[in-house]
Amino acid sequence: MHWILPCTLYVAVNGFSVTGNIEVRNSQNSSGKESMVDGIINELQGICLPDNKNRSAKEIIQDTQEIINSMKMYKEIVKLNKQLKDEIQWIIKESDDEQLVSRILGLMKRDAEGICGNKRAKDCTELKTYHSVSGVYKIRPDTNFCDVDAYHVYCDMTTDGGGWTIIQRRLDGSVNFQKTWTEYENGFGNVNGEYWLGNKQIHSLTSSGKYELRIDLTDQSNTKTYAVYKTFTLGDAASKYQLTIGNYSGIAGDNMAYHNEMKFSTTDQDNDQNSDKCVDKYGPWWHKNCLYSGLNKAFKNNLYWASFSSQTATTSVMMIRKLQ
Repeated sequence: MHWILPCTLYVAVNGFSVTGNIEVRNSQNSSGKESMVDGIINELQGICLPDNKNRSAKEIIQDTQEIINSMKMYKEIVKLNKQLKDEIQWIIKESDDEQLVSRILGLMKRDAEGICGNKRAKDCTELKTYHSVSGVYKIRPDTNFCDVDAYHVYCDMTTDGGGWTIIQRRLDGSVNFQKTWTEYENGFGNVNGEYWLGNKQIHSLTSSGKYELRIDLTDQSNTKTYAVYKTFTLGDAASKYQLTIGNYSGIAGDNMAYHNEMKFSTTDQDNDQNSDKCVDKYGPWWHKNCLYSGLNKAFKNNLYWASFSSQTATTSVMMIRKLQ
């Protein structure tokens, strides 16, 4: 008994001490959380409900209700994060093998990059990190997560290492390329087939970093050729989408050099240096007086590339890639 009583008292005292510490700590945590909540409320109301004295009670109620409604989304995020934590903890506990856990976490990270990474990719060059198959993907050049600012492109993941964003493709004449300024500005066609990405989009991409342009051509006898330009940018609308191009390599011939620093011309806007409209015969392009290349001309007359075969091509693909 002399041994049991002291031990019992020791446990009881220490039990009280631990309980007391928990209570104090919980009280501190509770106070801290309340302060955090008050701070968040003040910030939200400062943003959404400024200067309440100049607003009606009905307006304040409506805005507050909208804030509350938006909380549902964030509550769902917290729930999902808790679920994710529970799932990871289960994997770690059940695996009971440090090497296995390490491999699994590596695979999880790779999968997460494939799921989330491609949703924020600026172009096909970035998407190449997650995808090796050519096809249609969504990109966000402005790094904005809103779908309003995202659009689809065809990514070539095989040619010369892949990572190419296709900005123009002519295959069979299924899409009419004799279009207006607005149509060329915003883009048109079918990303699974023939299309023009859009001058606004091309400007946005090429103004975000250094890009190269590759042009692949095929003639009637299925002879293939290509041209690469390590310098390629498109100015903004105010510059009439002026072309800057240079540093040629390839086997097709440097036929874009003639068009360097030229403004873009369309069926309804003539910006060339010819007394006539080059567009009428050779289609929308960066015409000078008039051209050494014209890959947007009417398809029935074939596509023009001065140094290739009979100066015509039956297919063309223009694609850009960010330089590392």
